[in-house]
Amino acid sequence: MAQPVASRRRLFALSAGVAAGTLAAPAIARADDCAEDTLDRIKRTKKFNLGVRDATLPYGWKDANGNYLGFATDIARAIHAAVGKELGTTIELTMTPVTGQTRLPLLQNGTIDMEAGATVVTQARSKIVDFCVAHFLTSTEVMVPADSPIKSLADLAGKRVGVPQGGLEDPAYRELNAKKVLNPPMRIIGFPDHPQGFTALQTGSIDAYSTDGPILYGAGGDKSKWRIFDSGINTFLQAFPIRPESSRFKHIADVTITTLCADGGWMALYEKYFGPASPTPFPMDGTLKALVTMNSWPVQ
Repeated sequence: MAQPVASRRRLFALSAGVAAGTLAAPAIARADDCAEDTLDRIKRTKKFNLGVRDATLPYGWKDANGNYLGFATDIARAIHAAVGKELGTTIELTMTPVTGQTRLPLLQNGTIDMEAGATVVTQARSKIVDFCVAHFLTSTEVMVPADSPIKSLADLAGKRVGVPQGGLEDPAYRELNAKKVLNPPMRIIGFPDHPQGFTALQTGSIDAYSTDGPILYGAGGDKSKWRIFDSGINTFLQAFPIRPESSRFKHIADVTITTLCADGGWMALYEKYFGPASPTPFPMDGTLKALVTMNSWPVQ
């Protein structure tokens, strides 16, 4: 995986308002019927039910000792602490593993209060959930064996490309196929989780695996055997989804995230999980720095 990724977010052309989190829910009908603010629910139950990833390094994973770690997980822990401080009482933090397929249904049915993973903000998703302030920026990248002749999007024509089920890669690539951008079209193969996708790539069942850049850099094994390149098809904001009609809870989450951006906490977490000494070295470029700057809200 020796190729640089300086261009991974070159399509970043979002306004400061969007980057600061104003993509949270438009005034349209929602799929759930949540009349209770999430903050009131947490106060009543004395529990903060968090949806986490258990195999999505570096955003969230479970180590050998059963501890949940990760960039998104740690930000969510800070939100949990802020909620307890706001309510003036001890709030239990429970963690429920989720996947790309289960995260939103579990949020809608009340199993979890917020999901901390690698969820991208989309118009379709905003019809059924709200989003906290965007805390990260990512794009779709592609992992192939180091000696693979596949070096760009065009080289995926006719190839077997693995993607995570429930992610944005599947519809994005299907659209490319429908528009005949690639000839012959790529064969898209969905996997329920990233480890299964990585295993398929290692065994040769697929020619490439495509998902979030940082997730690919977090793949296990000998990294010299793999190469990653930017597909060039998108750039997206990531944010924590929450139930609609929860403005009081959202305010606490937003202020926690923007405070982390303003006081250096976000950068410390980035260094821990994406820095040169981390398991997933992922160089920061100017667009991600701009996101952090725009989310560094002044106190007054």
